[in-house]
Amino acid sequence: MGVDELRDLVITAAQRDDGLRRMLELRAASTSGDGEQVKAELESYVRNALTFRGFVDYRRSFEVAEVAAEMLDELEDHVNSGTAEVARPALLLAVTELRKMLEHVDDSSGYIGDQCQRAADLYAQACRLGDPDPVKLATWLVKFRADSPGWPTLVLADFVDAFDDKALKTYHRAVDTLDRKLADRDHFHRFEVDAMLLELADHDGDLDRAVQLLSETDHPQYGAIVARMRAAGRTEDAVAWIDRAVAAGGISSHGGGNEYWLSPDDVAKTYLELDRIDDAVGVLRADFVRQPSAQNYRVLLDFAAGVDRVDTEHAWALGHAEELATDRFAAGAVLVQLHLSDGNSEAAWEAADRYGPGWAWKELAVRGADARPVAAADLYRPGLENDLRYPNSKIYPDVAERLATMAELYERGGRSDDFASFLAQLREDYRKRPALMKALDAKQL
Repeated sequence: MGVDELRDLVITAAQRDDGLRRMLELRAASTSGDGEQVKAELESYVRNALTFRGFVDYRRSFEVAEVAAEMLDELEDHVNSGTAEVARPALLLAVTELRKMLEHVDDSSGYIGDQCQRAADLYAQACRLGDPDPVKLATWLVKFRADSPGWPTLVLADFVDAFDDKALKTYHRAVDTLDRKLADRDHFHRFEVDAMLLELADHDGDLDRAVQLLSETDHPQYGAIVARMRAAGRTEDAVAWIDRAVAAGGISSHGGGNEYWLSPDDVAKTYLELDRIDDAVGVLRADFVRQPSAQNYRVLLDFAAGVDRVDTEHAWALGHAEELATDRFAAGAVLVQLHLSDGNSEAAWEAADRYGPGWAWKELAVRGADARPVAAADLYRPGLENDLRYPNSKIYPDVAERLATMAELYERGGRSDDFASFLAQLREDYRKRPALMKALDAKQL
């Protein structure tokens, strides 16, 4: 195509597509250096796109999120195509308006919130790529975060590359002022300023200040402290904080390894490297006591195998599980699970006979079926009786499935006639439930 023909085609397309027209205008503005008009038009585009009449309920929230996503798609294209500075004011308006909107809509799905976070991330990118006033940006960031209802998440690291020394000092002063203003407020009201203080400490390389902020709370962030100490090469200090976490009960295999909790497995390995074997085992024992489970049992025994203490820890864990079985309702389940973990089905059945299988009944029914097939089948009975107490056609296929499993187990145990009698009685008792009879017929019961 010739140049004139191509130009006519592009102009025609731009007249039909506002997004394309704005893109062309932005490219032209970036070349000519005059982007004020295009900036204003982009802001107008954002404002119009985010104007919705009436209350935005759950159903409409998807429509709103889709409109916001399309708008941000266009703005992101501008940011990535070398016109970030022209798109920056529109992105600031977008994140401001979306945050304001979220306070008055039903965003149970979280989709509008996702677009609000996306707008914030794009605005930060536009600031880094564009040419904002550094001091004004620093002042805005503190105020925007101080007024935060909890969303979106903004962090210093996303904006600091757009700061100069003066802006960073301005940010410091503004955060310090906010800190003093909220000095007597609770953690909930201080959440954002505390986050800003910690980010500044990390940015400035002030490890002691960061540790102070992380520890002077009702719930010290042991994981975050130890991670920072290790990253800084302060190994002795890291171990000292691990000891403090152990003493305070800040160790847990449930979600361990996060900012607040240390992983007992990781702590045990650290103690092992320091030849503190008893301390290592003590941590794993304490975690098993806190959360008795087959998983924690295996972690303890696996560690014990490496320090030649398997028999001792095996006996201790089973002894503790025995105590639980006598003191707590349905806690025989723990002992059953430990024996199954050892591959000792007979011991698991003996524990179930003595204390009851508790919530481990299904695991015992499956893994202990070879040792006692009929006893495994009978473990299904209480659940069946409970499910058949009231009519519920939705669960009948599952009921029939369980009965088929029982039939197979009774056959393996050489007592098919006993199950036939049981099934005949069940059919008689529930003959007025045609949906149940149909489910049983489908399984040829």
